[in-house]
Amino acid sequence: MKISEHAYAVTGFGYVPPWEVNAGFVTGDSRTLIVDAGPGRFAAQTLYGYARAVRERNALFVVNTERHLDHVAGNGYFRSMGVELYGHPSINRRQEDLEADIEEMNAAVPDPFRRGRREAALFFRGTALANPDRFIDRDTDMDLGDCPVHILMTPGHTASNLSVFVPSDGVLFSGDCVVADYFPNLGDSSSDWRMWLDSLDHIEALRPDILVPGHGDVLTGGRVRDGIERMRVILEKSIEKGAPAWDAA
Repeated sequence: MKISEHAYAVTGFGYVPPWEVNAGFVTGDSRTLIVDAGPGRFAAQTLYGYARAVRERNALFVVNTERHLDHVAGNGYFRSMGVELYGHPSINRRQEDLEADIEEMNAAVPDPFRRGRREAALFFRGTALANPDRFIDRDTDMDLGDCPVHILMTPGHTASNLSVFVPSDGVLFSGDCVVADYFPNLGDSSSDWRMWLDSLDHIEALRPDILVPGHGDVLTGGRVRDGIERMRVILEKSIEKGAPAWDAA
């Protein structure tokens, strides 16, 4: 859906139930930045098609907001289409990582016949992992033509987390630095909850009008600040307890 003059949100790609994941893209006069590659080939094809439909002749490139597979598993499709991939240097995923996720999903299939046929693998048919070939390890400005964007370092959920800010439109794609509706994933071994709080401060200081979270509804108006504050409360209580604060959601 179009959320501003230059920005589009593509929401609700399925992944590990009950999780879905968001992506999107930002268009300028000459370049289109796709924010996250989606959780597999089918999602990547959808993103590619939408981006081409909006600005057919624009050069395309992708930025991954983090290392988790729901954000990067579509990279292989984009690489096959000649699209450059940008992301944090620590993003280094292997096909074995995807296979492990497929096995976990398949084990949760309740019907033994379907489980035996490994039907969970159909969701990822044709998905080949690829890692970024252009690295972002500091705040970086990019020009899409008439639309500058800022790529921001917002680590905490993982060390690889980036956000994308479109200042002319007041739109921010946060990746999983902010999630709406869901309880955030605090269990990654690379999580640094105090650094995550600093990243929330960084995002809030930009005063975005529209925030596309990594998961959940797009936030607008007063819900942007409320969504950031919800994340902050969860993190602060988790730091205090030394464990995920389920009662803070």
